[in-house]
Amino acid sequence: MVAHLCTDEVYNQACLEDTLDRLPSASGGLNGWNARGVRVRRAMPPLEVLQEWEARQERVRRAWGALGLDARIQTSAGPYPLRLEIWHLAREYAIHADDIEVAMTARERQAQLRWRVAFGLFAAREEGEPVDAEVERDWVRLRHRGQTYDLDFETFIAYLTNRPQQLKDPAARRLVRQLGATG
Repeated sequence: MVAHLCTDEVYNQACLEDTLDRLPSASGGLNGWNARGVRVRRAMPPLEVLQEWEARQERVRRAWGALGLDARIQTSAGPYPLRLEIWHLAREYAIHADDIEVAMTARERQAQLRWRVAFGLFAAREEGEPVDAEVERDWVRLRHRGQTYDLDFETFIAYLTNRPQQLKDPAARRLVRQLGATG
């Protein structure tokens, strides 16, 4: 996991330094780039990878702080608002917190799920894959392939992130796979 996050920080640094064109190329776009970064770090001692990630992360966060949230940074998709890039990174961290089952209180989890649903809907529209869904109190009404589903936040996020394996409930996992998730 840390090797993946470290690879993300290499990308973030390149965005800040406008050196994306100098990154080693990898087939498969950003997924290929990530796979390569993880593979390279697999041979390194875990503590060394952690220290690299921490150092890179600190440099990126300081630079972003100096730029301010209204800045635009260079990304692989072109100039992009820093505020939204930070949201994308927060989403990525939340997904991986689920992967490794980071403990949090029920209240913290509900607050996290709420912003992840809101951001997930925004990101889907931004990526050209709008989702026909409405957020109700603590659930989401999803219209998909002519049917309507009422999903709790966790199930809806598993659907949005293609990660049914994160769900503890086998019925919820089956439903998310039925909806088209392949994870």
